[in-house]
Amino acid sequence: MAFSFFKKSSAPQVETRKPAQPVSGGQAPVSRPPSAPSPGAPSSGGLISLDLISRDPLDGARRMGKGELEVQDVSAGLHPVIEEAAMLFANSDDEAAMRLLERATFDDLGNSTEQVWAMLFDLCHALGRSDAFEAHALAFAERFERSAPAWPANPCNGATSGPPTLTLSGRLCADSRAVIDQFDRLGCKTPVLRLDVGRMKDVDDDGAAMLLEALVKVRRHGRSVAVINAEHLKNLLAPRIAPGEARGAPQWQLYLEALQQLGDESAFEDVAIQYAVTFEQSPPSWEGNRVAAVVAPVAVPPASAAKASPVRAKVALSGEIIGAKQDAFAILTSGDHPQGVLKVDCSDLRRMDFISAGLLFNVITAAQATGCQPRLVEVRPMVAALLLLIGVAAVAEIQQRRF
Repeated sequence: MAFSFFKKSSAPQVETRKPAQPVSGGQAPVSRPPSAPSPGAPSSGGLISLDLISRDPLDGARRMGKGELEVQDVSAGLHPVIEEAAMLFANSDDEAAMRLLERATFDDLGNSTEQVWAMLFDLCHALGRSDAFEAHALAFAERFERSAPAWPANPCNGATSGPPTLTLSGRLCADSRAVIDQFDRLGCKTPVLRLDVGRMKDVDDDGAAMLLEALVKVRRHGRSVAVINAEHLKNLLAPRIAPGEARGAPQWQLYLEALQQLGDESAFEDVAIQYAVTFEQSPPSWEGNRVAAVVAPVAVPPASAAKASPVRAKVALSGEIIGAKQDAFAILTSGDHPQGVLKVDCSDLRRMDFISAGLLFNVITAAQATGCQPRLVEVRPMVAALLLLIGVAAVAEIQQRRF
């Protein structure tokens, strides 16, 4: 399939990666190296011709029967640069990923040229580096003698503008160190970070202490953290607040943080006094300039429109999905899907770590086994590379966004 990767149009374009088709004989196709150019072929002045008929990384997957899938080296078709850059980005090592992709653009990447350049532009955009984006766009235009992508005026289709969001889910405890470290790294890179705690089920002293330590560190760097669904965190911790019982100090402090984020100064002062009496130490102080979470109002349709026909809620993944638990993808398994298609909008999915991507693979595989066709749309190139690496394209259609 030939396509123009950076062709400009009024609507975003996507590259479609469909689930693998059966391979006869049970043998995965063998990739052949590109044939050498004919000696008599006309010269193109040293330019690299971008052959957009790429080697399909899905060739190694074959279906065995309804609901069954055997994945045989699905990532074998991916260039090593794509694999490494995807993992670096998933681990929030953005600088290393940027250096790797920048160096790779000077190499002969063969059929992976388009994807590597797309990942480079996507990473520049994700990090807000417009100068680097423009410099690479100029190099692209000069090298391939065709129009380069322009810096997107708006976020991806359907994306919400604003600071990045990290979601905490499940139980926050000592085993959550990787998630807290991720929060630490992200928080020190962006002026404001949103922390969504709406999916937390439990928290112990170790988890509370780690989160509080990370919050302090981020704020020492002059950054701000807006806690989304702080009311849920407050309600989760409220039963543990027992005046006169000197235990669970980190949870008390996290409870005070929730009150701070909610702007409830009166309740904060009452609990602060109880904390001082219970633990015989100074409590955290109220900070009136603390950034509060800004949640976009939900548009309520007119009553007449509601009676006309119910609107099906959009299934979407968004923000930074790090250290996800099973319930992080509950939206994918709930509700009915029209025409047997599970369409997931990924336009605002900025990043996903390897563990979360593996969990997503399991959820999508289960959905596909029931006869539903999963379809991930508007997936950013850096995220798409990780999904291809772990084999999601073997069980779902991936539509990668293009600039």
